[in-house]
Amino acid sequence: MRLLNINGGLTSTGIVLLASIASVTAQSCALPSTYRWTSTAALATPKSGWASLKDFTNVVYQGKHLVYGSTHDTGSTWGSMNFGLFTNWSDMGSASQNTMAASTVAPTLFYFAPKSIWVLAYQWGPTAFSYKTSSDPTNANGWSSAQTLFSGTISGSSTGPIDQTLIGDGANMYLFFAGDNGKIYRASMPIGNFPGSFGSLSTVVMSDSSNNLFEAVQVYTVQGQNQYLMIVEAIGANGRYFRSFTASSLGGAWTAQAATESAPFAGKANSGATWTNDISHGDLVRANPDQTMTVDACNLQLLYQGRAPSSGGDYDLLPYRPGLLTLQR
Repeated sequence: MRLLNINGGLTSTGIVLLASIASVTAQSCALPSTYRWTSTAALATPKSGWASLKDFTNVVYQGKHLVYGSTHDTGSTWGSMNFGLFTNWSDMGSASQNTMAASTVAPTLFYFAPKSIWVLAYQWGPTAFSYKTSSDPTNANGWSSAQTLFSGTISGSSTGPIDQTLIGDGANMYLFFAGDNGKIYRASMPIGNFPGSFGSLSTVVMSDSSNNLFEAVQVYTVQGQNQYLMIVEAIGANGRYFRSFTASSLGGAWTAQAATESAPFAGKANSGATWTNDISHGDLVRANPDQTMTVDACNLQLLYQGRAPSSGGDYDLLPYRPGLLTLQR
């Protein structure tokens, strides 16, 4: 940008413009103490042969939305997919749905900036958690071979480690995961060692009833706030919902924030959704795709999975679809 110089000084217009730019750049919002959302209807229908679209992870890539997720067919098989790039969420339903030849169930997608590589982490690979890398995240079948992310086990869980997520600060990378057993687990490594294996050891960072800390943990950096946000899916009387927790350090303790079914982070009580009671496994929209998992609390949106309240039966065959929540401030 060039600003006119008259008699060696900035014009008043230039001064005002610079002040405006500085104000926008510096703007950040604290997380609200209570959440109220509006919701879209279901944004996409599974292509032929699939019963559901689930477990979404998303980034903004080259100005467009890039979404990966899990699938389940009409039989007994889990799989994974991505959507072709799309500009607006209303375009998601017409975006291509691309089957992955090698499944990456419950994926986590991000750009690891220190080594300029895209990472896709997932469960049910060769080890408890695995990852693949790529230089082109849009190509569903362009990922590397599977590498070990975590090889540990947990006790008191019928599922074992599930629903991993990853996040980094300036010094370390952290792995968080669940086990459908009322516990959230953490492992860490120096950021210089990533991508790589977190080994087999983990620490329990939160404990509660299974329903209160069930699965689908996600952890984010809150832009401009020196704060981290964790959301965890819970099972309530009226369906699946998210509870939220905050911390000042990724290696520290977590404090409940919006953590009841009647006043949740996101659930039937505050979602504004009419097509689903469940607000289930998803991901906050991240304009910055890197390992910091940074979200803008001024403009929170949650890509989630929902289903018709009348649907029931085998969990694996429940007709989950994507929907989007937008925070009302």
